Amino acid sequence: MLSAMKGTTVRREALSADTRARMLALMQCCYVGVSAERFQEDLDAKQYVFLLHARRTGELVGFSTVRLAEEDGAEVLYSGDTVIHPDWWGHKTLQVVFGRLLLARKLRRPWRPLYWLLLSGGYKTYLLAVNYFPRTHPRRDWTPPSGRSEFLHALATRWFGAQYDAARGTLRFDGAHYRVRDGVSPIDRDAAGHPHIAYFAERNPGHGDGEELVCLVEIRGWDLTRALARSVWGQLRRWARRERDASRIRVGT
Repeated sequence: MLSAMKGTTVRREALSADTRARMLALMQCCYVGVSAERFQEDLDAKQYVFLLHARRTGELVGFSTVRLAEEDGAEVLYSGDTVIHPDWWGHKTLQVVFGRLLLARKLRRPWRPLYWLLLSGGYKTYLLAVNYFPRTHPRRDWTPPSGRSEFLHALATRWFGAQYDAARGTLRFDGAHYRVRDGVSPIDRDAAGHPHIAYFAERNPGHGDGEELVCLVEIRGWDLTRALARSVWGQLRRWARRERDASRIRVGT
């Protein structure tokens, strides 16, 4: 049985005007302060886009943008705008398509360091990194090797300039910038009890105002393989549950 969501990877220049408009509408549904100009500027700075569609209707229900760059002998993937409609939370399709791109880049040059530069304005984005990749910096239960923090600070300073606060490890964009809508992904009492979420809130107390925690994720082959396996296994479990529930309904009728 196929997943209810399908994901594709496309070059940014291949996007139609209609798809761009649907992406903007989805951002405005989940974020406050999204301007068309800033959205298009961010999109045009990326090379790839992951598009997530409802398989049955073809509706666009999520996307993520990606920039690739060479930095000091390493390859860096930078995640830009990322959103999934709340009705579709829990699906692992984004993790699978993103993992495929990471795997393709890692296989091209296996011995070259590969990093994922991630801006986390909400805890769900942060959890995508720490739940799958143990060498995420910063995180509560891992100390990075010598030079890793300096690499991250230098990279963020080159890319974001004075908007990056190296002392706090956070990014606050100049002028108006969007933030998660109230009620879309709140850190309620239950969420605050999760150690990684509590750590995120401690490191980025300004997340409610649109401040981003700057994270650097080391992509190792074993971690990537395990992450893809977990995502696929999660999909299989959901398919099995849907089949079981459908069978019960048929038997009941």
